Amino acid sequence: MKLDNPSMHLSPGNDKIKLTNIYSSNERSDMMKTFLSKMFTKKEKIQIEFCQNNLDRFTTDQTIAEYGKFLANPRIQYKEYECLSECKLCKETSYAKVNGQIMRGKDSHDLLDQLQEALK
Repeated sequence: MKLDNPSMHLSPGNDKIKLTNIYSSNERSDMMKTFLSKMFTKKEKIQIEFCQNNLDRFTTDQTIAEYGKFLANPRIQYKEYECLSECKLCKETSYAKVNGQIMRGKDSHDLLDQLQEALK
């Protein structure tokens, strides 16, 4: 509860009055939460959809391990589908759907680099 009348403080030897507001502990707590939430805003999660056929075609043992590390990030929600009905694209290049938009790479490593950039 904020008091309507701020308290007045008079410093000895000084003829100026310093006005300060008195806040309840709940108000201070709320103000701190608001301040911290503005300073440390949570970033949105991203949703990634993969085509299993495309992964089988373009990933290697090395990139599978790198994808595993990347997908462990708590900001990522992902799902593998047997097919995403993008057959022409699937035959040509490595791709994924990120928040509903197709993202393609020259190879699976390039796609992973792009996915990491999208996360930033």
